[in-house]
Amino acid sequence: MIWQNPWAWAGLSAIALPILIHLLGRGHARVQKFPTLRFLEPSRLLPTRRTRVHDLLLLVVRVGIVALAVAALAQPLRLPADRARTLDAALARAIIVDTSASMSRQMPTPTPNGERAVDAARINAKRLGSEAASSVTIETTNPARAIAGAVAWLARQPGRTELVVVSDFQAGTLDSTDAAAIPSSIGTRFVRIDTRPSTGAMDDSSSSAGKTVVAHGTATTDRTDVEWTARAGRGDSVGMLVGAAERQRAAAAMTAARTAGVRLPLDTTHLGDVLIVTPRFEQRSAMLARASPPKQPWMVQLVARLRSEASLQREALAVAPMAADSARGLAVARDVAGRPVIAAASDTVGGRERLLLFSSADAGSVATAALIASTRRALSLAAPLSELEPSTIADNVLASWQREPASTAATRLSSNSNQGESDGRWLWAAVLVLLGVETWLRRARREVVAEQLVQSHAA
Repeated sequence: MIWQNPWAWAGLSAIALPILIHLLGRGHARVQKFPTLRFLEPSRLLPTRRTRVHDLLLLVVRVGIVALAVAALAQPLRLPADRARTLDAALARAIIVDTSASMSRQMPTPTPNGERAVDAARINAKRLGSEAASSVTIETTNPARAIAGAVAWLARQPGRTELVVVSDFQAGTLDSTDAAAIPSSIGTRFVRIDTRPSTGAMDDSSSSAGKTVVAHGTATTDRTDVEWTARAGRGDSVGMLVGAAERQRAAAAMTAARTAGVRLPLDTTHLGDVLIVTPRFEQRSAMLARASPPKQPWMVQLVARLRSEASLQREALAVAPMAADSARGLAVARDVAGRPVIAAASDTVGGRERLLLFSSADAGSVATAALIASTRRALSLAAPLSELEPSTIADNVLASWQREPASTAATRLSSNSNQGESDGRWLWAAVLVLLGVETWLRRARREVVAEQLVQSHAA
């Protein structure tokens, strides 16, 4: 027998209640025949206090009602052998699919359709899900961060549970700490998707100081040769709306921002659609009044990337906020007191919907230069440098993290009070029966007492 809610047994203390009622209850005074009342002064009959338990059967029934109700609240569950086998046969599986940039590489053996690693991962996830009684698939660019949510879902499932990660397991995808965070009752499996190694010719490019620098690399077995080529730069991807008195400082901030390299390609579909509005721009208040929160998906995504820029968030801490900058937009960066100092909103400028970044920082400050550089990096479509890591987690390390799902249904159910069905419904049925018996006994006792009173008056 498993008690899924053992804390309910504390309710047994309520058994003292019917016992106290029986001990402290007052009974009716009996009328006795007496030859004459001539020499006695008249007095009022008073109820007598009980010194011992009367009607033991009624007391036992009431105590049984309380005890059975407490036992039902404790959620008992019988686990005979056949039921345990049924629970163990039900497997719930949470599948985490890595969709990071490294999973966009081709498979080692090219298919006619040029299948990517992420496509193969999704096919594997679909197959694994169909093999389980219940399953959920989580696609994420950060498998380690998704483990907590997968564990929370598995904790609500009956029977055996298993967490599967499908990835190329590039170095840094998971570590031993992530594996240790998975409860021991949950099985773990790691399915590797092989990707084509990055060998041969490789091109990469970045923009810096108004120029585009292209690196052409050729990888061999023992070395990598890189040839660097500088080309003329193209127009800036970020615009600024500045006041007449701050143009020189804004130009200095723009020049400083160009010293920070940005990996190409950029999102050319939104070139010129991001504008930084400085504090002294003449139309700032009017633009802020008619602006609205960002609605386009690319705008929300860009704001999310800006929030993850450590240099921007660090410089924003020392900026003094301007009133109402975040009233109609999303906070991008905050000062040390948590007040917004950079807010993102959307508005139609020149007949085109654009993303406006209302900044409280001075046009020539380091914070403004950090905002320009961070915005340019956020518009880059290049994969993060971490996704270019060629090494992967060793197979023997993944094997050491794997384990089979817990096969003992009793252990699985007793560790979580919300698991499985409860046999408490039969105890509740017994409680209802005893309530009926208790009602009948009380009525029968009242009838007996009433009959005794009638007989005494008649005599």
